[in-house]
Amino acid sequence: MTKGVLITGGAGFIGSHLAKRLLSNGHAVTIIDNLVTGSKRNIPAGATFIKADLCNKNVLKKISSNEYDAVLHLAAQSSGELSNEQPEQDLRVNTLSTLQLLKWCKDCGIPRFMYASSMAVYGDSAHSPVVESDMCQPLSFYGISKLSSEHYVQHFSNEGLKTTCFRMFSVYGPGQNLTNMKQGMVSIFLAYLLRGETVWVKGSGDRFRDFIFIDDVVDAWCSSLDCSSTYGKIYNLATGKKTLVRELVEKEIRNFGSDTDIYPVKYEGSTPADQFGLYADISQIREDLAWKPRVGIDNGLKQMIAWAKKEYLCK
Repeated sequence: MTKGVLITGGAGFIGSHLAKRLLSNGHAVTIIDNLVTGSKRNIPAGATFIKADLCNKNVLKKISSNEYDAVLHLAAQSSGELSNEQPEQDLRVNTLSTLQLLKWCKDCGIPRFMYASSMAVYGDSAHSPVVESDMCQPLSFYGISKLSSEHYVQHFSNEGLKTTCFRMFSVYGPGQNLTNMKQGMVSIFLAYLLRGETVWVKGSGDRFRDFIFIDDVVDAWCSSLDCSSTYGKIYNLATGKKTLVRELVEKEIRNFGSDTDIYPVKYEGSTPADQFGLYADISQIREDLAWKPRVGIDNGLKQMIAWAKKEYLCK
């Protein structure tokens, strides 16, 4: 059983939830994060924390590799919009750091490597649901950087590293960053509601996504950690269900306690390189992991909104 786990980006939304679960399961957890988008308050008690930027290859030379059986790589610049504003930075943060981390694992004999990829690798597929074997034609620099990293991961898998890549779809839930208005559709709309402002939707309400709750994401990562049937594989990590953006807005307004008939919403503008619509075929991950999503969008939004109100309105 894997004991020592190094989580990059562990002060972020998904990474911190994963760290908490692994600690509760008895693992020794170390977190590396530069705290650019993550927060020190997200780091769970019991985890060892190293503040560092993985783009600096000298950082890894200072870390004792014999403490770890696995590296879970979630550190990233995760905004498609921001990647189009700063493509060189996106390449450096998302792809170069992944390559350096893979080389470090191989050189140090760390056997397990798990990678957080994205639905952005698909671009606008000609059909949905998308399967992992579908052609990938990313629209954004972010999607390109994630797909490039997948290829690096596969290269090291061929050289003996036990790898797994998760193409994560639209992850949401308690703890998501509500101040970042360039990443996370659910959190962006909720931020407007918390401020009592008009919900600004950049793009058509007929666009669609596959929204997956954070607990289901963590379940999949943890189940895969010591599961040999997932080695060398790439998986869609999603619910397999399509939700229109217009439906999401209405669900958030309703669950927030407001009237969908009168709450102001504007559909205006667009986001560069935005995917119109995508949802996933999840048959492969269901088969290999005996995993399935447990939290539907309505229940997930209720939990997230209850957390947000307590966190931001009750202080």
